[in-house]
Amino acid sequence: MSEPTAEGAAGAALFDLLRAQQRIRTAHRFGSGLLVESDIERENRPDLVPFVLGYSCDDDGPALRHAHAGASSVTVLGDDEYLFLSDRRPQGQDSVGGRSLWRHRDEREPQALLSTARDVVCYAAAGRTAVAAVWVHAGADSFASDRALREKSAREGLTAVTVDGDLWPRSSQQYGTEVLKLVGLSLEDDPAGPELLELPLGRRTRLSGQVSLTPGGRRCAAGLVRFLPGGHRRYGLLLFSPDEPSHAVQVWADDDLSDPVPSPDGAWFACTAERIAAPGTAPRQEAALVSSDGLDVRKVAPDHRDWLQPRCWQDPETVLCTGEEDGQRHLWQIAIDTGGITRIETGGSALSVTGRAGEALVVRSSIKSPPSVVALALSSPDLTRREIFAPAAAATPRGRMERLTYEAPDGSRWSSWLCLPEENAGGELPVLVWCHGGPMLSWTDWSWRWNPWPFVADGYAVLMPDPPLSVGYGQDAIERGWGKWTSEVAAVAAAQITDALLDPRLDAGRVAVMGASFGGFLSLALGTLLHEPRLIVSHCGWADFPAVARACDLHWHWLREYGAVDRSPSYRSESLSLDAIPPRTRVLLSHGCEDGHVPVGESRAMYRALDTRGVDVELMLVPDERHSILRPANAGAWHRWVSQACRETLGSRPARKEFSAI
Repeated sequence: MSEPTAEGAAGAALFDLLRAQQRIRTAHRFGSGLLVESDIERENRPDLVPFVLGYSCDDDGPALRHAHAGASSVTVLGDDEYLFLSDRRPQGQDSVGGRSLWRHRDEREPQALLSTARDVVCYAAAGRTAVAAVWVHAGADSFASDRALREKSAREGLTAVTVDGDLWPRSSQQYGTEVLKLVGLSLEDDPAGPELLELPLGRRTRLSGQVSLTPGGRRCAAGLVRFLPGGHRRYGLLLFSPDEPSHAVQVWADDDLSDPVPSPDGAWFACTAERIAAPGTAPRQEAALVSSDGLDVRKVAPDHRDWLQPRCWQDPETVLCTGEEDGQRHLWQIAIDTGGITRIETGGSALSVTGRAGEALVVRSSIKSPPSVVALALSSPDLTRREIFAPAAAATPRGRMERLTYEAPDGSRWSSWLCLPEENAGGELPVLVWCHGGPMLSWTDWSWRWNPWPFVADGYAVLMPDPPLSVGYGQDAIERGWGKWTSEVAAVAAAQITDALLDPRLDAGRVAVMGASFGGFLSLALGTLLHEPRLIVSHCGWADFPAVARACDLHWHWLREYGAVDRSPSYRSESLSLDAIPPRTRVLLSHGCEDGHVPVGESRAMYRALDTRGVDVELMLVPDERHSILRPANAGAWHRWVSQACRETLGSRPARKEFSAI
């Protein structure tokens, strides 16, 4: 029998090393150099700090030339000019406020282009035109009236707001009395001031916070969300000329439309089209084209088995998409005229893609490899790739990964990853089962938060199953788990785990199950279905489906999957009975107190129920976090808490009597 390291020193050291790395998210070509958007942990800063970093690229490798702290969302306008969003406030303005829009030009000081009382949420720029989404008082028709209304509310202490539709007072569509509105501005050296664009949205229709411009800035696509009776909602696009916003056209297709990407010739916006799901019919994501005038919507590569999402264009006839396939997110070329599709190997899972002049820059990663940037020569026949930047290479972990496949009695096949120490431990390894969130995700990428390798360094095996609802395994896998989170997803996951534990290298007597969000629910579900787990770790999980569906800000998704809470019996049949978790099992529950997706009251209710039954249960509450633990110090505290529980609970084989029938 192999024992975990006594104090977890190896895992703690690797965890600290991971925290110190640059977490690259996106890369852009800037002249002959490179711009990257990364998150970096900084001393005395509670949150990760986003950076825009400019590198020169020569034979000696990338060399840092300039940096903007608190910055993100780059748009390259030329070889020496780009725009970005920054937490920095323009000189002379109130220091209280959110992100502003800035311009970087080589050899010059950064120039502030747009700053508001709260945030510039997003923007698009092309040619000498920019359009930005900003928070503005719902009753304002100009920046002057916005300022006056804010001052009036501040004097009166008024925070009450009446919402129209299934809106939350602090969400991506409304912030108190503020809503998103679009601003048009010129990028000329002596521009006129920014102006609010008057758009014909209509009642219960809001901007969703997505903006895109065709080259030259002639046509704009903005995301829309429409709130329907009963808590339902739909997503569409608003297409218009920035010079004539009153002539905007709303596009509502049979599918939800989102994430528009303009073609180089300005004729199309490629976007993600998602089928409107309903109980018994799961969503399906496909690539679609919307003409820039809004009059034509068509699918490209329809019915492809993998969920394709457009990222950028190679040329006016070819769009580049990402899509999962069997544990990896590939890059795909789609010829829009023929629908022909070609897979491009990136050497990992594609996280982000930007394209320019016959080249695509892809940030890729894998479960075992931290993110790096590869350049793809799209004009070459063999689509050669070259790694050009790997800032976290020093944190590449030691260890092995194996692909496991479980064949169910009905002939369906389900995959898992198994992470193992680099060298044979010479005995049975304790096992941590990790359940991914989503639920329509899969184990494909490197994760800074849910990283198995510190635990592997401490002598554990980490099993990462992809049960039904995991993407990358065809539409049948989605349909099988849709609306059946316990009866199908958890049941198949339990069978995957049982099958994996037949491996003689794994100790079936020392098993923990853990996950966050949907993974937190699934870890609790597995604790009710399997007798092996001695430890359950659930972050932002739940057991009571009706309670969560009624109170959360994702009520519209629950409606699509399960129907109306008061009429569908599935809410109760799929809910968990925590009585099935035996008292001998240790349970760790954690929750961000600002979580809107799964209200924190659910973890408090589960804690009370388990504690009443005498289960060894602990509850960690994080007052300043939402659905995910993002602050490095909080993530570190959570990791130490879980690591200690693993050592204490899985450090030795239990007595055989603990495995009596339950």
